[in-house]
Amino acid sequence: MYICTILMEVKSKGKKMVKLILYEWKKLWKNASVLKIVLLFLFLSGLVFQGELNQDREAHQAYLEFHKVTDYMNQKEAEEWLLGEQEKEHSEYGAYMALLYLEDEIEAVNDYDAYRESIQNRYQQSQNISVFAKDEGQNQYMRRIAQKYKELEIKAPMKLQPYQGLLKVFGFYVQYILAIVLLIYLVSVVFIQEQRNGKMDFAHTIFRGGSSLFCAKVCTVYGTLIIYLNAAFLIHMALAIRMYGFISMDAAIQSVPGFYSVPYAWNIGTYIIVYGVLQGLAAFFLTAVAICLSRWSVSEVKTAAGLTIVMGWSVFSQSIMNGEGIEAVFRIWNVWGAFVDKSIIKNYEVLRFGNILVEQNLGIPICIAATFFILILGGRHCPAEREKKHYRKEKKGKRTHGLFYYEMKKLWIYQGGILLFAACICIQAITIYQYKTYIGTDEFYYQRYIDKFGNRITAETDNKITEEKIRLERLEEELYQTEDFAKNYKLTQELECLGGFQKYAERTNALLENEKAPVLLKDRQYEVLFGNTRVSQMMVILLCISFAFLIPGVYQKEKETGMEVLQNTSWFGGRKLWRFKIGTVLLYCVPFVLFCAAMIFVKEKKLYDLEWLAPVGCLPQYWGNQTEISVGFTFVAGVIIQCIVAAVVVIFLSACAKRARNQHMLTGIILGVMAVPVILSSYVPVAGLSWVYRMLFVFTADFKIEAAICFILVIVAYLMTRKEMAE
Repeated sequence: MYICTILMEVKSKGKKMVKLILYEWKKLWKNASVLKIVLLFLFLSGLVFQGELNQDREAHQAYLEFHKVTDYMNQKEAEEWLLGEQEKEHSEYGAYMALLYLEDEIEAVNDYDAYRESIQNRYQQSQNISVFAKDEGQNQYMRRIAQKYKELEIKAPMKLQPYQGLLKVFGFYVQYILAIVLLIYLVSVVFIQEQRNGKMDFAHTIFRGGSSLFCAKVCTVYGTLIIYLNAAFLIHMALAIRMYGFISMDAAIQSVPGFYSVPYAWNIGTYIIVYGVLQGLAAFFLTAVAICLSRWSVSEVKTAAGLTIVMGWSVFSQSIMNGEGIEAVFRIWNVWGAFVDKSIIKNYEVLRFGNILVEQNLGIPICIAATFFILILGGRHCPAEREKKHYRKEKKGKRTHGLFYYEMKKLWIYQGGILLFAACICIQAITIYQYKTYIGTDEFYYQRYIDKFGNRITAETDNKITEEKIRLERLEEELYQTEDFAKNYKLTQELECLGGFQKYAERTNALLENEKAPVLLKDRQYEVLFGNTRVSQMMVILLCISFAFLIPGVYQKEKETGMEVLQNTSWFGGRKLWRFKIGTVLLYCVPFVLFCAAMIFVKEKKLYDLEWLAPVGCLPQYWGNQTEISVGFTFVAGVIIQCIVAAVVVIFLSACAKRARNQHMLTGIILGVMAVPVILSSYVPVAGLSWVYRMLFVFTADFKIEAAICFILVIVAYLMTRKEMAE
């Protein structure tokens, strides 16, 4: 009887909890901006993915035609057919790439047994080497891995299918970046807004207004995020299927190229389900972190900065760490790894701490426990008490400060601008550190010729070019006549420099014909300074994200509390206060641009001996400019102009924020109009998407268009604020 009473009570509490969750769910989705932003992010994610599919359109038709022939063959017949097609030497790029894709898929099916045998062979060979045989820890580690793959029984068929669409779905990660931004928005709507306007404090005084209400809000945020991730995955799968056709989900996951190391006997459908579950776990962890940060900080900026730090560390540990022990923990049990399909289900690793071996699956319950611990921290926090402590601390101060001081304190301390600044600088520093300038064979030998003949065109340069041309022609003639394999190989190696020599000779002639300064520059060494690279794109993206989270918040606090009306009636509440607000944001954006330029300068100066005094017109991107301005002066002047352009954008967005009534909608608009086009421009071949990047990174912009846009923005900002002051 007692047990029945308990069960009835649990059932009653469960029904009330479901009603509370449904109430929070309806309250969230009654906000029209939530539906608009979710649909906008789904549309952007699908658009970017379609752009990535379009980049491979040249190989699309040939790839599908090849699969129509090979899908009905056995493995040996498909391999023989592929060899026959490769011997034909297709001249079209699309056919060439399609054959490469098909080769990877055939090798994935044919070489899987050889892969498993190689694991067993490595283990057996290590036993024959006395050094490894005596190392009990290493021996146990290799035996565990070998045993795992030896006991693996693949029951699903190994099928040859057009897997490129599935691979592109697995390898696409833009939707996760959008999911993190969406998470910040949801946490702001569900938690931060109610904490700011006092509704959260009121909710704690009513029945079920404490832990039950907190759990309902957590379920609402997490459920919305899961809906977005699943909907994005289904959209991507639909687009991939439309382009590449259906694939059989009952085929073994090991038959997909790059997935032969999966240590489980799963088919493709099962793998997708488990992969989705792990993504849900990663999303649950990020949701807990975001909610905890929002409860303790009551700030979108601090929440965004905290999530940026968490994801930055996750990406860093995923791509950089490769050791054992603690490094292996961060590399394997990794949030970003779970999102981008480098999770624990794709291969088998054992964590080793000395002679102690730990299964990688142990990370799942540890992650769940850590997530609930973080949620408990967030649920126990009381924002009202925190505000009282700040009040007591401020009351003790004796010295009075000006308005500019309080605006700076509000932005950098209370809104968490200092955390966002540190997070953005760290991400940019990692991007600069990881970026490596690609130098092909021709560029390598071109730089070698500059070192050999000199970077200044003199009277002797023509003679050196003529002598080298005669030498290379003699080697080519000798190569055509020889039949000795060893000599043929040696001559081929010597003639690798032909492309670099041609570039050196063509660049020399072009400089003389265009009457430019006779200075030969190593183009690739100046790429990060002036070119369109991942470094410059990341700088613009981080700057736009900073605009989105900082500028609306500077003006929103006064609107929420009603202080804006009082400020406008005071002596300093008009234009002077507005200038102070703009100044605080400028003291964030301008140093950020300067720090990014300084980090690039330090790295390039350390790596290369750059010709800072050489004319910038000798570089290909400035070839049309008849100017004698030096490389160093161009770089410094460009950075200064970038700061000016950033200031103009800040003034314009500040004018928009002053008139806007919804901070979150303005944040979404800034992200959608500025940050998202920069991200899309790398995937979608539409020239109009790069306008924000070209405006904020002036080295790739047209100076006249840049000046015209800045002038228009300043005029519009002036008219908007003038009308506001008049009202």
